[in-house]
Amino acid sequence: MMTGWWLLGLVLGGAVSGIGTARAELANCSPKVDNFILFVDQSGSMYQQHKEAKEIKEILAKRLLGQMNDQIPQISYKGGLYLFAPFAPATPMAPYLRGTMGAGIASIPDSQTVFRMTPMGQGLGDLSGVLSGLSGKTAVIMFSDGEQNTGPDPIVAAQQMVSAHPDLCVHVVSFADSVYGTWLNRRISLVGRGCVYAEGTELMADAAKLEQFVRDVFCGPAKAKEKIVLRGLNFDFDKATIRSDGKSVLDEAVRILKEHPDIRISVEGHTDAVGTDAYNQRLSERRAQAVAAYLAAGGIARSRMGVEGFGESKPVASNETEDGRAQNRRVEFGITSK
Repeated sequence: MMTGWWLLGLVLGGAVSGIGTARAELANCSPKVDNFILFVDQSGSMYQQHKEAKEIKEILAKRLLGQMNDQIPQISYKGGLYLFAPFAPATPMAPYLRGTMGAGIASIPDSQTVFRMTPMGQGLGDLSGVLSGLSGKTAVIMFSDGEQNTGPDPIVAAQQMVSAHPDLCVHVVSFADSVYGTWLNRRISLVGRGCVYAEGTELMADAAKLEQFVRDVFCGPAKAKEKIVLRGLNFDFDKATIRSDGKSVLDEAVRILKEHPDIRISVEGHTDAVGTDAYNQRLSERRAQAVAAYLAAGGIARSRMGVEGFGESKPVASNETEDGRAQNRRVEFGITSK
């Protein structure tokens, strides 16, 4: 029997094999979790200089968060960014979009007073309210130097949190520069089953280690994936509006996706090379969002769609001709079975 994604490829114009990475994003990542939370310590000690790295720990953490956000595959899960000590939402839980998460990361203060205490246990307890509203498997990725000095025991708080949410894993990215902080962060990462501990400065210095960390947290066993070019769906120059001659292609995609609920898709926007890289990146994201909105209006659940823009980075034809540029102004589907 022909599988759903091959059928979709045949109807919409054929599958194109050989998928590469999306900028720094991981290739061929089958989602391991349904939700993830970036959980960042903003206590006073994080605004002190790291003894070995000689930079403010929170600045290091923000830089690593940005690098990690570039690699997290933009597929069908919810993501959020929360701070603790004190607890505050920077990016509340929502379907994950790299740009939205990036804005949340940028909003983390670059400086704070350093006399505040560090109630890590209280922070983990406060996160339980967010977790109670989620379903499925959840990854919490905690960024901290482990300098707990007041409030409930954070190890006990982590144990209670995992006991209340058995599908939860608390991964730890440590910016500790003391024996105690390192010990505490390691102990927290051991509370759940198969959770990952990593030294933040090592992830920043070694791209392969960072990629492996993201893969370990976010990616399950690889599943078959194909790239579908939506033949007949192109965009006018500098536009993200779906033309009338492309709506029939998307209507057919809606029909097939409804018939094959085992299919997940990543909606991937592209541009020609006219304009700056930054402008074309935003334009490609708008094109992908327009297609995703059309599919959602047709009854395809947003949870089945990731959205990504590649700007001008992946041309399929020469940008030296008008015909080639028209072909590059396109949207593609990445197809993965559930």
